[in-house]
Amino acid sequence: MVFGIEQLAASIYIFLITESPLMVTGLLTARMIPMILLGSIAGALAERLPGIALLSLGYWISAIAFFTLGAIYVWGDIQLWHMFVGALFTGTGLTLDNTVRRKAIGELSAETTLGPAMSLDITTLMLAMLLGPLIGGILYEHTGLSGVYFSIGLCFVVAQLVIRKTPLPTAQKHREKKKLHHEIVEGINYARSNRVVTVTLVITVIMNIFVLALFGLVPVIAIDVLKLSPSINGVLLSSSGVGGFIGALLISIYSPQSHYRRYYYWGSLLLASSILIFALSTSFYFSIILLVLGGFGLAGFGTMQVTLLLLETPPHLRARILGLLTVCIGVGPIGVLHVGYMAEIFGTVHGMAIVGLEGIVIMAIVGFIWPELRKA
Repeated sequence: MVFGIEQLAASIYIFLITESPLMVTGLLTARMIPMILLGSIAGALAERLPGIALLSLGYWISAIAFFTLGAIYVWGDIQLWHMFVGALFTGTGLTLDNTVRRKAIGELSAETTLGPAMSLDITTLMLAMLLGPLIGGILYEHTGLSGVYFSIGLCFVVAQLVIRKTPLPTAQKHREKKKLHHEIVEGINYARSNRVVTVTLVITVIMNIFVLALFGLVPVIAIDVLKLSPSINGVLLSSSGVGGFIGALLISIYSPQSHYRRYYYWGSLLLASSILIFALSTSFYFSIILLVLGGFGLAGFGTMQVTLLLLETPPHLRARILGLLTVCIGVGPIGVLHVGYMAEIFGTVHGMAIVGLEGIVIMAIVGFIWPELRKA
């Protein structure tokens, strides 16, 4: 939720002072850089150190970063580079959260309940995507960027207090001791040997480069094309959370395990198609419908992304595979810079449309190479 708040508020602030889509996407790039640099290391550390310790570290890093940004803004001297450096720190906290929290969910769930457990995880994420932009738009309109930053910092303090009361699986004490880089290589080798794991990671890369990166420009479309105020901008951005929440909830209740791969592939294509058409829309209400439909696709993609990896991976390798997943998510900077550059050259609308079309074509090729993904 807090990253939804920050994405909307920071995107509006940066675009209003720079009028540059590339600078807007640059903030997302900075947040994702720690994922690609530290994801595999975080996965290996998650098998050595207590999960609570790693999560607490990540939440404190994020809290301090946001409180510092809020204080700098109040002093009246905030610069773009302050926001970008802050995003590097909050991205580090997000890297630890992505790896450790999802590993814990996998370990706390039996194999037969893993799908519903991950669906509920994504359901709460989609609800947060719904609430985050709504709250962010209101906060930004009434308190400015400082109110946004201080509120987010407080949320991470609350998260820190909650996680200390949460019993998480402890690190394995009696497993074979290996050097850290050997464990990372072992995880990579397993990912290469399993076709489902391989294609799940491949689609993650494609989605983060060509599809999810487009969400960074939704507030720009809302300002530049639809002429929306910050609070109504939040309503638009949160509409994908509506579809995602409903879709993830339905998957958690009704989804048979035999359909997991299809949900992942076709959900990814639905999201890509919806965001492509959204880029060309000039109607506020039609744009909302498209983002709600995209939310259904996001539910399929987000729920099955982790579920497929956990189902296909032995327990002793799960943290390392989730670390690789974090690395694949971390390639997002390539995507946000790509879409930002295309928006600078061709305009926001046409730049988004070009990148979305690229993603759909590449996804179709992946479906041809891995037919078991779309048929089983």
